[in-house]
Amino acid sequence: MKHPQTCQICNLLLLGCLLVVFGSCRPESLDIVVEVHVVQWADPSLPEVGATVILEEQRLTNGVINSFFTEIDRSVTPASGVVELQTVRSNVLSLRIRVEQPDCFDEIVELNPEDLLTDGTPNAIDVAVMPQCAIHADIRNETSPCPNFDVIYRWTPRNVYGAASEVKFTCETEWQAVSFGETENVVCYITGGTWLLHRRYWSCADSTNLDSIWCPVGEVVNLTLD
Repeated sequence: MKHPQTCQICNLLLLGCLLVVFGSCRPESLDIVVEVHVVQWADPSLPEVGATVILEEQRLTNGVINSFFTEIDRSVTPASGVVELQTVRSNVLSLRIRVEQPDCFDEIVELNPEDLLTDGTPNAIDVAVMPQCAIHADIRNETSPCPNFDVIYRWTPRNVYGAASEVKFTCETEWQAVSFGETENVVCYITGGTWLLHRRYWSCADSTNLDSIWCPVGEVVNLTLD
């Protein structure tokens, strides 16, 4: 007959073994949580309210790699500018955050799943939303001081001090030429709330015309250079 104290010790050992076994079989957490802080481009201390934040991913499905990104989760920024989005790590090859706001450039942040925490701890991501302005410009070389000569022109976007990043501009910023008697039509998108400098140069007269135009947020600016 076993001693009661010996049986109690055996029971405790058995319980300990069961806890170790079941504890080791507990599945590892695979949840990826991203905490996106969306701020205004011109003043990063201010949150961007009402922006749509989308979590997109490329995943390996049945051994096939999707060549496109699929939306997994989305949310709209409240007064704090902060949202949380979530997905599962399994078979995810790449992730990205897309932030959309009317009259703004779409902002995309690429994420490497291998670099993200998967224990439920939020991964903090900062995104600055940049407002947009459209430029519709006609560059005319019809009444220049140099008949039969090209006019060359150049755009120079002005950076904003203290902004989250440099000004975006979708057109060429190097010198470009327009032949005499011709008109060039260009459409550009620039960061709204900035100045755009433009210059024209005529080599025969060694003459330069320098001016600038204000580009309001969400507006279309019609500009003629002649």
